[in-house]
Amino acid sequence: MSTATITVSQRSSGLRDAVASEWTKLWTVRSSWLNLVAGVALTGLLAMQYGFSTAYDNEHLEPGELAEKAAVGGVAVSVTVIAQVIVAAFAMLTVTSEYATGSIRSTLQWTPVRRNVVLAKAIVLAPVLFAYALGLGVIAAIVGGVTMGQWADWDLATLVVDLVSVALYLTLAGLITTGLAFVIKSTAGTLTAAFLLLIVIPMMLAQSNITPLVWIAALLPGGAGQNYLNGSTDPLSPTASFLVLALWAIGSLSLGTKLLQRRDA
Repeated sequence: MSTATITVSQRSSGLRDAVASEWTKLWTVRSSWLNLVAGVALTGLLAMQYGFSTAYDNEHLEPGELAEKAAVGGVAVSVTVIAQVIVAAFAMLTVTSEYATGSIRSTLQWTPVRRNVVLAKAIVLAPVLFAYALGLGVIAAIVGGVTMGQWADWDLATLVVDLVSVALYLTLAGLITTGLAFVIKSTAGTLTAAFLLLIVIPMMLAQSNITPLVWIAALLPGGAGQNYLNGSTDPLSPTASFLVLALWAIGSLSLGTKLLQRRDA
């Protein structure tokens, strides 16, 4: 008499399996690759425009004005103001696309420890976002420097500092957006919130002469990011601004984890 054998596959609830799953999902969806292409194209175009504008301004000076070279790393910093939306969208889509298609239910079924879902996405996204942002920074610096021509300052030490700063900021901005995506769940809503927090509200408040509003701008992700990138000490030092960004990232992911654990998918 033969004995029937039943094999039961266990759900992969561990963090290691969740990380492997998130890595696979990230690179097997078309939206990730389309975002990379869009990011490279937008960065190149913005850097080109910045470089040509700098060269034109230096060659058409008013009487008494002196031409000055511009650091190529500064092009990467300037381009970040717009390119950060593309990077934020890259991070956001890893969450909102699952809610849109309903695949979040499968994700939670196979990773029942829900905090591991958020943690796995953060673990996968952090190095990817850093590399993505660093690549965009390099493209911006090279394209901007070439189009500036003789007016480009290629100081290596300054360039490295600017590129690493851009990569760190965009990594944290992406993680903040990831946390917001778990809170809001929709693509349009998350992108709107990120756009407001990273660009619109900080930019509007920073132009005010009212001290409390300037402080609010500096404590928002976009304002803290610009202070950090520009090396500004008013009203916060670059180090303090970086800490503000880190706290936003931790807080956003923590809130997203808490809500994911409490509500239905």
